[in-house]
Amino acid sequence: MFRRGRALRDPVTITLDGAAVPAERGEPLAVALIASGRVTLARSPKLHRPRAPTCLRGGCDGCLARVDGVPNVMTCLRPAAGGERIEVQNVVGSRQADLLQVTDWFFPQGIDHHHLMAGVPGLSAVMQSIARKLAGLGRLPSAALPPEAAARLDADAAVIGAGPAGVAAASALAARGLRVALIDDGLSPGGSLAGAPRRAADLLARHPLDGVRVLSRHVAAGVYLGEILAAGEAGATVIRAPAKIFATGAHDGVAAFPNNDLPGVFSARALCRLLAYGVEPTGPVALAGEGLWADELAGALGDRIAARVPLAGLAAVHGISQVKGVTVRAAPFGLDSPTTDLKVAAVAVDAPAAPSFEVAAQAGARVELDRRAGYAVRVDPRGRAGDGVWALGECTGAALDIAAIERAAATVADDVLSARGAAA
Repeated sequence: MFRRGRALRDPVTITLDGAAVPAERGEPLAVALIASGRVTLARSPKLHRPRAPTCLRGGCDGCLARVDGVPNVMTCLRPAAGGERIEVQNVVGSRQADLLQVTDWFFPQGIDHHHLMAGVPGLSAVMQSIARKLAGLGRLPSAALPPEAAARLDADAAVIGAGPAGVAAASALAARGLRVALIDDGLSPGGSLAGAPRRAADLLARHPLDGVRVLSRHVAAGVYLGEILAAGEAGATVIRAPAKIFATGAHDGVAAFPNNDLPGVFSARALCRLLAYGVEPTGPVALAGEGLWADELAGALGDRIAARVPLAGLAAVHGISQVKGVTVRAAPFGLDSPTTDLKVAAVAVDAPAAPSFEVAAQAGARVELDRRAGYAVRVDPRGRAGDGVWALGECTGAALDIAAIERAAATVADDVLSARGAAA
């Protein structure tokens, strides 16, 4: 399904269920596994359907695995250092042949285990016990995890999210003389632009992070009593900042079509990220949807795009454990429109993104329903979303427009400075 398009420059070795897998030092573990043809990395918790990464940004469950004895590691956010022992979770049998997938065959429309045989003397308790053992995610860690260190960090402004919006905002705030902390769960600043390295390099050249305290591989777990809890592998950092700027981006959109959860269905943004790491599909790709990432992918793959259709033109995806083909509709894309079956190695979807508003809402930001984008952070013309809270970029429902984001970052930085002056 996938292969490397270039030689490894700094090779290391990791293992998946005991088998050696080559990797590039620093690339996400999930990327190395996909590059070796190991796309199915997980199973759904209850029906044990095959799962694979779809977003490569920590927003899905398709790359969860046990790493070095620790369960539920997002392998798309863990850089390869060499020697990592990766094990597939929640399987009886093997990664490719999970015997527990029989539950999906018996209950193709889903299973409500809460009511299955409920009230039947002697059987109810037995079924509940079995259901608890079949469901869940992973086993407890092999060894007790030691307590991690905690630290405090004082800043004038904290920016959550290091994508285009966060980088531009942090850079503008630092240029105005503020102490800035930039928090992001990715491996390095740039966010989604990891799928467009030239765009990322241009952005960082225009908006350097000189003087910014960058906390990469840290999750902004919440805002408590006005302070941000940032959790990283080395411990937690509690950040006190009077100005909180949310640039949390958006979750990749999901389109509704049969087999939309089959391994080999990616967001267009995720497939661009794979290409940026030098990992390419072994066959043609079907591309559905419109947007920046669809255009990026079409430009990168050229004639390897077997079909490019609107979302309504993707009728179905075919395969059992991974993508084997698609059915596409002809215009005007109605249910009665003529269809064509195509063999493909992967499917890329560029659907409307869902704003990542959750942590901003906890911090007191205004959130409203947008008919086009779903729930999104609402801001005024200055970028304010609440008392001491600002937001910009895709989390506000805006499109991924770099020029517009840069203008919004300058506006937010000026207003943060103005608010500080008024408070003083």
